[in-house]
Amino acid sequence: MSGGDLLGLILLSMAWLYFLIGVIRPDMGFVPGVVGSVAVFFTVPALARYGVEVPWPWLWILLPLVLALRAFRRRR
Repeated sequence: MSGGDLLGLILLSMAWLYFLIGVIRPDMGFVPGVVGSVAVFFTVPALARYGVEVPWPWLWILLPLVLALRAFRRRR
């Protein structure tokens, strides 16, 4: 694993954690949903490289936005 791959893995892990914290604590607004969508956007091709085929990738990309907005509305 090269240094660039390791840095990408660290950034992707941090994005997933930020999204999960944002869903748990909805006072952060909708920014965690955007970060979660970006994380899914980069995770789907990485999984495809290993032979994992994800059905309906756009659904999974939009799902973090929906979850974050729903949690944000529930909080208000």
